[in-house]
Amino acid sequence: MDQAEAPVKHGATAGIIASVLAILGIFSYGLVFVPPALIFMLFGFLLAIVGRSGTGIGYNLLAVILTLIAILVSPSLLTIIGLQGLAMSL
Repeated sequence: MDQAEAPVKHGATAGIIASVLAILGIFSYGLVFVPPALIFMLFGFLLAIVGRSGTGIGYNLLAVILTLIAILVSPSLLTIIGLQGLAMSL
């Protein structure tokens, strides 16, 4: 009997962690939670691309969207990356 292969989920865990950190960055201190979210997201993307995991890439794309939202709603992060005018209009 052939045994079905387990689905490949390389990078999915890192993508989920990055998404959770980005959500925490949206609703609390972005300066604390967004940098680790970026690190986990990049690491997860690397694992997902190398492992050819659609699931991992999907979770990391969600993390990208959430991280961008977290950056846009955090005036301190906007100031750090040089978008003071946008930060002042919020």
